[in-house]
Amino acid sequence: MEDGNLLFYFFIIFFSAKIMGEICVRLKMPAIIGELMAGVLLGNYVLGIIDHTNHVLMSIAEIGVIFLMFHVGLEIRVKDLFAVGRTAVLVGILGVLFPLVLGFGSMFFLGYEFVESLFVATAILATSVGISVKVLQDLGLIKHKVAYIVIGAAVLDDIFALIVLALVKGLARGEFHAVEFFILVIEALAFVGFLTMWGPRLAGRTRRWIERLNIPEGPFVLSVILCLGLAYLADMIGLAAIIGAFMAGIVIDELAGVYDLENKVKYVNEFLLPFFFVMMGAHLDPGAFLKPNLLFLTLLVTAVAVLSKMAGCALACWKENWKTRIQIGVCMVPRGEVGIIIGMVGLSLHTITKDMYTVVLGMSLLTTLITPPLILLSFKKKLRKTSTSSKND
Repeated sequence: MEDGNLLFYFFIIFFSAKIMGEICVRLKMPAIIGELMAGVLLGNYVLGIIDHTNHVLMSIAEIGVIFLMFHVGLEIRVKDLFAVGRTAVLVGILGVLFPLVLGFGSMFFLGYEFVESLFVATAILATSVGISVKVLQDLGLIKHKVAYIVIGAAVLDDIFALIVLALVKGLARGEFHAVEFFILVIEALAFVGFLTMWGPRLAGRTRRWIERLNIPEGPFVLSVILCLGLAYLADMIGLAAIIGAFMAGIVIDELAGVYDLENKVKYVNEFLLPFFFVMMGAHLDPGAFLKPNLLFLTLLVTAVAVLSKMAGCALACWKENWKTRIQIGVCMVPRGEVGIIIGMVGLSLHTITKDMYTVVLGMSLLTTLITPPLILLSFKKKLRKTSTSSKND
């Protein structure tokens, strides 16, 4: 890719995302729907302006979601996360178990092979928390109890999904190694556990050292270094990079308010995040759904993905009222980039066909597209109350 072309892509992606986002906001819809639709229009399958397989643009998109999760981590207090810990763990476990069992059962019942059915089930079990988090942020609900439960559960979801993926990849290759699998599980638990329990304490002791630095915006610079470093470390041990970025935010949450890190990272997000949503939308081929069999299978897999996740979440938080259970279930629906990545792994191993990859891709993007309006609908009463109280003030 030439430098001039790269600047053009930067311009057209950012400009289109913001214009489409503005249109959606004026139509009383979340801005990210517009950003996703901008990707659909710009992608190979419609206007052909951007290539969804371009490694540079996909890398920028990945950095965008990494900084989103870092920003979320900065807004989350560990004590508040622990307050909903039991519920979040249950939502995470049952929110994985139900889609795994029902997804595998549905595909196997339709006559697909064991490993291919398992791959599809793996693709529908992990939540793409970036979509729901962005909507909750835009609605001013990121510090709502539901948001804490969803974030905690989604982090567990990603960990479980990657562990299951390691197992399924081994079965697909016919060379499953129990020791390597066990090491991955231990590394994942140790990584998240250590940073949650000890990370904030260690970060708090570095304040005096940080203030001695002569680097302009030293605290912000060091926070970005920590974000990228933990994202890389998480990726290196087999976890998702977004988990490392989220944990980086958790680690320095006590310093965030002191150095106004939340606002500074927010401005980075405003630039980078549209690339993530546009590139997700660019993966969708609307023409693929003109084939009746593919359309039926995509809708079926999407229905299983949505209903199984909501059922698992509802059962996990049965002590909550029905409205809260629906809100949690809806926020856990999107699969986004996680499902796409798992589908690509299956395709590269020749375990799933290109048509099945299209189905997984369609499911991932459909669940992503329907989530924002569903969140808006489920929190409608809460938002009306907030709006009324603001006007009275």
